[in-house]
Amino acid sequence: MPGYELPVGTCLDMCPAAERAQREKERRLHRFEVVPGCRRDRPRADPQRAVKEYSRPAAGKNRPPPSQLRPPSVLLATVRYLASEVAERTDASCAEVASFVADRLRAVRLDLALQTASDVETALVLESALAVLLAVVARLGPNATHGPVDPMLLQAQVQESFGSLRRCYALGAGPHPRQATFQGLFLLYNLGESGSPRQSRAGTVEARRPSTRFCGCLQLCVPARPCAPPWQL
Repeated sequence: MPGYELPVGTCLDMCPAAERAQREKERRLHRFEVVPGCRRDRPRADPQRAVKEYSRPAAGKNRPPPSQLRPPSVLLATVRYLASEVAERTDASCAEVASFVADRLRAVRLDLALQTASDVETALVLESALAVLLAVVARLGPNATHGPVDPMLLQAQVQESFGSLRRCYALGAGPHPRQATFQGLFLLYNLGESGSPRQSRAGTVEARRPSTRFCGCLQLCVPARPCAPPWQL
């Protein structure tokens, strides 16, 4: 929109209060987001656990107000919460964790795209979000084909995450100390068993499952904790 200036988010919660109330009313809360010990037939949203879910932007739909957008500092805190409190859960399958984390990270990227943020802030949030996403993908392995997660959708989100981060590197002034690391991961992620990135006829890298080689490398990097070195967020 010509002349439109992007706002700065003002929501200080991981999930806006209005969304928490709506999803609680509609019973669309994930079990990771409810108050511990509450009745199953009347789940209540826990403000310390609920995380904004992804909602696809619709044509003609009004842009969300600043009160519904989380600023970069809150987005980074949200990513760190997902890394430390959700990605490491042992009471859920890897597929359930991956499905939840991927959706909430997608919402993080959308909030970031809809507001004004510095190059450094943008890169830091995108790098951290991608690190967590890669960690849950690595735990799924290259042959995950069932459960609550759609493997192809998940891999498409990984490619979208790489794309957003690489555009940030290309357009921003920097410096970005971890740029070389993530550029290398991009090449490794798209390295098929034949030894070269898989390209579509249009010349773009297709969404694909990670190679066994890639998962093996990631599992060495994040054997237990996605927020531990070298994935320090």
